[in-house]
Amino acid sequence: MAAISINQLTRQTGSRMGLSSTQIGAIGENLLINALMKASEGRLSPFQPLADDDGLDVLFFDKVTGNSVAIQLKCRTVSIRKKGSDERGNSVHFQVRQSTYREARKAYLVAALFDEGLTTFEAMWFLPMEMLPEIALDISGKYVIRPSKAPGSNDKYVPFRCLSALELAHRIIDICEN
Repeated sequence: MAAISINQLTRQTGSRMGLSSTQIGAIGENLLINALMKASEGRLSPFQPLADDDGLDVLFFDKVTGNSVAIQLKCRTVSIRKKGSDERGNSVHFQVRQSTYREARKAYLVAALFDEGLTTFEAMWFLPMEMLPEIALDISGKYVIRPSKAPGSNDKYVPFRCLSALELAHRIIDICEN
């Protein structure tokens, strides 16, 4: 069977589908996992569950310490629209289902904003899951955070912001070492 391009398919079907939020999440998660392996120079080894029914997307095993960090990943490609406008602002919306939250479990949330082409990170946040009830909004059974991607932001999420995959890898390694 001959390969067919997206443009050919669009002409044949008359429509072009965009990526679903699930597909964006899967692509973003894989890009982030790969970036962390590379940034840690192979020190962090990812393990993903066969069934993601507990809200944890990846376990990073530190080959040096033998410790690991459980992480829930949330990825987005756009920020929230400004009120009453089609223009995008600086706030990014991430949500975690409360049903996957476990107070006693030591786990972390990585919230990442990618460019719309899913090629580079615009901003990342690394938060202990145990802090979600105190720093997130409680909306319809979900913990919602809306950090600002603005470089000069002074919101409550600034301490959790990572400026690069290297910084995020170092934070994960620090947890494994302590």
